[in-house]
Amino acid sequence: MHSSGRLLKTDASSGPLNMGIDEALTTLCGDSAILRFYTWEAPTLSIGFSQRSADIDLATCRTFTMPVVRRPTGGRAVLHQWDLAYSLILPLCPSWAKISIAESYRRINACLLRGLEMLGLEVSVARRPKPADEALASFCFPAISQHEVLVGGKKVIGSAQRRFPAALLQQGSILMDFDPTGILDFLRQTERVAAAGNLEMVGSLRDALGRLPSRGEIETAIRDGFSAEMGIEFVEGQLRPEEFRLSVELAATRYGSADWTFRR
Repeated sequence: MHSSGRLLKTDASSGPLNMGIDEALTTLCGDSAILRFYTWEAPTLSIGFSQRSADIDLATCRTFTMPVVRRPTGGRAVLHQWDLAYSLILPLCPSWAKISIAESYRRINACLLRGLEMLGLEVSVARRPKPADEALASFCFPAISQHEVLVGGKKVIGSAQRRFPAALLQQGSILMDFDPTGILDFLRQTERVAAAGNLEMVGSLRDALGRLPSRGEIETAIRDGFSAEMGIEFVEGQLRPEEFRLSVELAATRYGSADWTFRR
């Protein structure tokens, strides 16, 4: 018998509001799992919770008026331009609280794998990590972690996780399309030449399928993958008023703050 969870498909928002929504949902989730899909109102560079802001070329970000936001989860920098983002919030009930981060990552990746299979893709799991080239070490997609989901041997989903007092939050980016020059522009200048030929491990759904799937098609497949693997029926709904209020507050006081973004 399936338990019930919430499915949220939110409109394109700014980086600070997107991050505020995820933290608000994690804080207020109660005992319900939440799966959220979202996009970005403008291309945005997100960096990990503990990542150094000096890992990216901030001068180029200013030149291109590229917003930079620090995520509440870990990992490396991601350029959000041709991706569909997902967030999974799981209350820390005993079954999830007692397992390691590595094991929870493996279980969630099994859901993502099932979802990509439902899109008609041949998918595999990375058995051992593959570090990124040194020049690309600041960015998420060129590095492959153990249990990472691969399509044709290439990484099409990057994810990061963090545990809050009440719930686990995993944020991820699904590459619908990919242009390697996008990443190269925001590397430090001394690293760009070295990095130019080292993006062969990054793929996209367009490349794998030979067409660009719609957002709705991806959302349905990934939702069904989570439902099949976790036994949760995700029922579509909306942000609740108290969730939206906290999201806006967090966007203004934390995720839109230079003190937060450039604190490291």
